[in-house]
Amino acid sequence: MVMKRIFTYFAILASVSMLFACGGNGVDPVDTTREPDTWKPVGGDSDKEKEPVKPGATYYPKADGSFRIVSYNVGAFNKYMSTKESTEMIAMMLNEIKADAVGLNECDSVNTRHPGENQVANLAKQVGNWQWWFGRAMAYRGGAYGNGVIVPKDVKITKKYTVTLAKGSGAEQRSVAVIETDKYVIGAAHLDHTSAAARLAQVEIVNAWADQYRDSKKPVFFMGDMNDYPNSETITGIKRDWDLLSVTNENSFPSRGANNCIDYIFHYKKSVPVKVIGSHVMTDFYNGDVTMASDHLPIYVDIQF
Repeated sequence: MVMKRIFTYFAILASVSMLFACGGNGVDPVDTTREPDTWKPVGGDSDKEKEPVKPGATYYPKADGSFRIVSYNVGAFNKYMSTKESTEMIAMMLNEIKADAVGLNECDSVNTRHPGENQVANLAKQVGNWQWWFGRAMAYRGGAYGNGVIVPKDVKITKKYTVTLAKGSGAEQRSVAVIETDKYVIGAAHLDHTSAAARLAQVEIVNAWADQYRDSKKPVFFMGDMNDYPNSETITGIKRDWDLLSVTNENSFPSRGANNCIDYIFHYKKSVPVKVIGSHVMTDFYNGDVTMASDHLPIYVDIQF
């Protein structure tokens, strides 16, 4: 009888130990101590952050001799990060993929949401003291809100300017931020999110802007969050004057469970032609988490001049 009681005791003890080892319900316990918007560079405590990183490692290798254009709606760098911005993370991501020129949407400049800071300038500095231009779309919280373009510090810029896109029947006035270099022109825009009529009117302004580069000796690119689908009137209207370079069979929004393609990169048909090497929506990085960085996923196109 004594031996039977001892055996029963140890059997119960083993069962209790296994119960606690499995979190009490057969699944791993949830870590409630970590802030929901916390991100750390490689070496942190998430599975993604523990992946081994070799110098130059990337999920999206760039072919020798190609030029990588990136379009990214960064969501003011804090769509999912309430206590800090994702600027450092995004800078590391852009360096990881060896971007050559970047168009940005939803950026703040010296407003009460981000006092004393132009977000485009801040990102450009963190990428490696790149050159930048912020294209103001509208006044916002005592400052401004708009789009941006950044290019490496050794690029020769010939002009930086902003094209205003009328509000019309839409919710907000929009803009195209433009950097013209000695080798190419890049414009980044974010079309209206509420009105198809407003988007079409804004497309007409974009096409009229591009007409100044008719027969240009350098390629002209237009990119950004068009807030419409590949078969929409908006994209059809753009494609009258522009070649679509980026993929449309991969979704860019939202960054968590993407099910919509609304971010694009185009080339002006009447400027110098380019050869497309490849294009993707980017979902994986060694040095960042796209599900935290913004509510959009970044897209890229590799071209040869």
